Amino acid sequence: MRTSTTPRRSSRPPTACSAVADPAGRDYSRSRAVLMGTWDYTDFEPAPAVERSFHRMRDLLRDPVCGPWPEESISEFANRPTLGTTHVELVDALLAATDVALFYYVGHGIYDHRERLCLTVGDTRTDANYTAATGLLFESVRDAFRASRATVKIAVLDCCYAGLATEEHGRLSADRLPPVSGTYVLMSSSAYETSWYEKDEVPDAQTYFTKTLVDTVREGIRGAPAGLTFDHIFGVVADRLVEDGRPEPGRRIEDHAAGWVFARNNAPDAPPEPGADPDAVYREAYRRETKEGVERLPAITAMYRAAAEAGHAPSMNRLGQIAEGRVQARMQGIEPGPVDGSRLQEAAQWYTRASEAGDPVGPLHLGQLHEERYGDQNQALYWYSLAARRGNSAARERLTGLEQRIRLGIDASRQPGGEEEEPVRPAPARDATVADLATEALRRQWLADWDGREPPALAQCLDVLTQACGGPHGEWAALDEGEQGLVLTDFAASRPPRARLAGEARRYYEAVGPGNLRAHADGLRRRGK
Repeated sequence: MRTSTTPRRSSRPPTACSAVADPAGRDYSRSRAVLMGTWDYTDFEPAPAVERSFHRMRDLLRDPVCGPWPEESISEFANRPTLGTTHVELVDALLAATDVALFYYVGHGIYDHRERLCLTVGDTRTDANYTAATGLLFESVRDAFRASRATVKIAVLDCCYAGLATEEHGRLSADRLPPVSGTYVLMSSSAYETSWYEKDEVPDAQTYFTKTLVDTVREGIRGAPAGLTFDHIFGVVADRLVEDGRPEPGRRIEDHAAGWVFARNNAPDAPPEPGADPDAVYREAYRRETKEGVERLPAITAMYRAAAEAGHAPSMNRLGQIAEGRVQARMQGIEPGPVDGSRLQEAAQWYTRASEAGDPVGPLHLGQLHEERYGDQNQALYWYSLAARRGNSAARERLTGLEQRIRLGIDASRQPGGEEEEPVRPAPARDATVADLATEALRRQWLADWDGREPPALAQCLDVLTQACGGPHGEWAALDEGEQGLVLTDFAASRPPRARLAGEARRYYEAVGPGNLRAHADGLRRRGK
């Protein structure tokens, strides 16, 4: 999920760094960029795609499109075999910045027993007991940012579980900094989602997030301003990744950082000629969407509609997103709110038209509508399956997850505050023992983290337990449905706190013992659990 906060306006004048719209005219002597990447590991397979992405990001900063940044303003932590003095060097680099402090990481991201994001180096250990001792905790990166007097602070994370960077104390700014200070965090994935990279057999394989980010900056954004901010870039990157079936990236913004110009726009600014083809109309509509305010949305919608009526499937999907309120929310920098039935019906109609045109994204959106809004799992399965057959990888993942929840009898589709709430459980019988009453009270206390609803609690338990037991292709996948249900029920019976769910799942699996999961399920069956 994307997270953002509306940038707060400041009455202070902009700094010299932020006032310059063209990066070519900017003085980077008071700025620092720290680039960190790891691609050779002890506990992980080598990742050559990471190495290429690291060098592409470095080359981007050294390109005139971004300034260029001088060599002396860039610190490279490239493929370090061990942590060593990395933390100290990071603090030193960011303390030297008074204009812009930028940190980029690409590689494996993992989390420790406290569910803190850890950026790996060559000998980082996957055992949660050693993760924090052998890798760079993002908490350390955050502390280095807080110590820095830079007025703009940027963190770009291309790794699994990147969204953990904004969990709880996710600010990069210290309270003592002046109001003009701003921060921007770009994340390739959500808190408990993996990031993807191209297969090694692909020529010049790279991570999808960095590749899309760098390609977008180098190509420019047609019709956008002469100077591209991360807000301009993020919108295009997110749309391209989602349309290609990749994980949806996220962001967090504070203060004025959304307005800081990162790169010069290489794309032409000319609008399409009158009577241009639907692709040109779509591009112009999208340009206006990323450049203009929400008050211009009616005119933008009309352009998408004109292209859609000419059979342009991406425009149909965009109209569906507008009907759901997602485009408006992005333009305003807020989260989408509730949607009434007529707007959902309009969205479904546009997605259906896109699907009928052979588009792979339309059926994905239809599957999400039926699963998340209507609670119709059968329809969701149908549409996810159709999108997956058309090559949409995101739909394939959602299909697999939904099928597994259905097999285990879990329904996480109903949302808190919706019309359909979980049926109230009957009160304990009059002859219930004190122990029964205490057990029920503890169960309700545990479910309070999920608004008192059992289905989403079990769904999240299933997700973390699957990952802890080797992932969808590991030991967990070797169990049949009945065995998975027994193990899930046993794990949930321990009432693991939501804040420590992943860590509790790992400890549960370690207690069972790798390779013993089926025997454990058999023991549960014999004991009648």
